[in-house]
Amino acid sequence: MTINLIILALKRLWSSLCWLFWLGWALLGLGLVTWYGLRWWPGDRFLPVRLFNYFMPWLLLGLMPGLALAGLARRKWVAFILAVPALFIGLTFAPLFLPRPEGVLAANASFKVMSYNIWYHNDKVAEAAGLIRQEQPDILLLQELSPGVAKSLTRELADLYPGGQLYWAYESRAYQGIISRFPLTPVELAYDKGRTQKVIAATPAGPVAVWNVHPNTPLPWSRQYRQISALVEDMAAVDGPLIVGGDFNTTDQSETYHLVNQYLHNAHWEAGWGFGFSFPAHQPRFRDIPILTPVIRIDHIFYSPHFFVSSARTLSHSGGSDHFPVTAKLSLVR
Repeated sequence: MTINLIILALKRLWSSLCWLFWLGWALLGLGLVTWYGLRWWPGDRFLPVRLFNYFMPWLLLGLMPGLALAGLARRKWVAFILAVPALFIGLTFAPLFLPRPEGVLAANASFKVMSYNIWYHNDKVAEAAGLIRQEQPDILLLQELSPGVAKSLTRELADLYPGGQLYWAYESRAYQGIISRFPLTPVELAYDKGRTQKVIAATPAGPVAVWNVHPNTPLPWSRQYRQISALVEDMAAVDGPLIVGGDFNTTDQSETYHLVNQYLHNAHWEAGWGFGFSFPAHQPRFRDIPILTPVIRIDHIFYSPHFFVSSARTLSHSGGSDHFPVTAKLSLVR
């Protein structure tokens, strides 16, 4: 009799645990469906929505085990609830994993753009210079560039372009610099518009506006939103070729990102492959176990419709920085 009671109690306990297990998965799915709706209102001003937007690709990774288990256990409603957000997220990022369309006719002049948050505390200047030398960017946008590192880096890269001259523009107030194969004419430092360093690059195909940006982090969100909104107003007023790159401190699923994307194309989304995560570059450890990094992409290169992008990628080496550099090869469209 006692054994039967114990067995019955264990069965009920197991049944309760299974019920709680599937309830947990169902609540996760319902929570993500709710989050997807909240992206429209109140949007990124609501911190949980903003955080989920930042780590959106990883939500799909979290959903897949539950979806697979629900399918195997024939828990149809649980599988359906999990499949809805998984489908939304999967369709959002599907273009990054599909074949790219063929290119268009472009002018002979093409050049590589590289954006690199070199990091305030980077003491590996020679390593960073070696990475830049390896990539040979025609236009290099640098963020978190302290005066000391700027001086050392320009010395290291004095012969970056064989047989050519290196042109250099630096804004010590914003800790940002631009190195180029082409002559540069400084325009302004729009500090309240995303710490935007503006120059004109005299390329063989004509003048190109180049903006190097590094907005504040979205803490508070309203500050970053004001900066990007003001920057976008300037973008809308530009008629000629424009390249905007840098550490935007935001991912491609944020409201501030889409403010920019309504005027300019993102090189990675047009010609890159995969998620292209760029931050953090270093691998922190928990009790000697390396934590998987990078986890988000906050470094972007945008360009106006005057260009065609033939390739874009995130580098796999950081040169001592906590960001991986991003590159894009652009050509002016005929």
